[in-house]
Amino acid sequence: MTDLKVTKRKGTYVIQDYGNNRKQVRDKHNKKLTFTNRRTAEAYAKELLGAIERKEFKLTDRHKFMDKFKEYGNFRIEMAEQPGARDSVHGVSGYKSYHDKYLIPFFPDVYLDETDGQTLERFVVALKAAKVAHKTNVNIIQHIHTFLRWCMFKKYHHDFSSALQWKIGKHGSSYLLPDNDDELYEKETEVLTNEEANKVLAYVKENRDKSRDDAMAYGIFTMLACFGLRSSEIRGLKKTSFNFDNNTVSIKGVNLRTGYVNKTKNRGSRRTIAFTPRQAEHIKWFADYMFKKREFNKWFFSGARGDGAMSEYYSRRIIYKTYEAVGLAKLRWYTQANTSQYEVIDCRFKGSPSKTWRHYVALNMINNMEVLKLTPNQIKQRVGHTRWTTTVDRYGNHNEASTNDANKIVADKVDLALGYKY
Repeated sequence: MTDLKVTKRKGTYVIQDYGNNRKQVRDKHNKKLTFTNRRTAEAYAKELLGAIERKEFKLTDRHKFMDKFKEYGNFRIEMAEQPGARDSVHGVSGYKSYHDKYLIPFFPDVYLDETDGQTLERFVVALKAAKVAHKTNVNIIQHIHTFLRWCMFKKYHHDFSSALQWKIGKHGSSYLLPDNDDELYEKETEVLTNEEANKVLAYVKENRDKSRDDAMAYGIFTMLACFGLRSSEIRGLKKTSFNFDNNTVSIKGVNLRTGYVNKTKNRGSRRTIAFTPRQAEHIKWFADYMFKKREFNKWFFSGARGDGAMSEYYSRRIIYKTYEAVGLAKLRWYTQANTSQYEVIDCRFKGSPSKTWRHYVALNMINNMEVLKLTPNQIKQRVGHTRWTTTVDRYGNHNEASTNDANKIVADKVDLALGYKY
């Protein structure tokens, strides 16, 4: 409870909050308030009490934005490390990364109660001047909004409405948007052609018996071609995920850089997928191979040593190496710290080497749904989405020939609607 009293100190009058260990009241610049006479101090204290009761002002210690943002980032990481946490350390590490790389050099030196939409606007102006990518700027603002809501929950400050309403491009800040659409909108994933997919699959099947890397490549591309799984889902597969009696695979978790988590990207991603007897032959070959090589390792894609699964780096390395072998990528190989490393010089699928297969599988189902008599529910369930609209928006507009055919059909119908005759 707030209990303000006026006291005399060193020839001046100050206001102390007896309800908060007699702390002296400070102004918005965090400077101690002093008055030359008692009446002025008492009038100010009375006005201040009214503002507090009306919740226009909160009489607490002021907090620096940067201090609390760093505290929040460490808190999220600490919570993610707890047993059974739904968040992963990798998923919440962005707070620390953004704090160290972008907030320290560019965010204004303000207190939490000074943080508003204009503060965020000044921050993004500095980011854009430093040529930080627009997508990164958007992500940072989203992280800041989440942080400010936490601050309200912790009662560090009660009103961030101005900052929470502000977004890049809104409230007169359109000048902060990129100059070109390529940076403004999400870049579409390059999708494999049938010829490219067949070339890769033929190569991995022909070479699967040559080495461990070749066998792993065969297993990885089998998962990509049969199911279009996410990379983290492939690495999260266990030997018990497959049921060869009824030809199904269960997706119940993912393997991230920090390890396995028993959760999926969304509710729709936790699913059971059927496969055909022909697909079962390819999957069973790899299952038998892995059982012989790593019998006591529970992972379907076991690591070369220990009891862990194959790493994200290793899986990407194998995929790019295969692309290079069939002429779909140009790599530069070099040795660093006694380890073979690679650099992608040229590849149409650079940045999304496995994701292109997910788009390829989904696109083929969407384009052939009438011929194959597939329903929207069947397609979205197989790719792991909760909503059909997400599936269509993500994967439905890649095929240029299919899109052109659809556009011609629409144009014909428009002509008929307008009364044109042929």
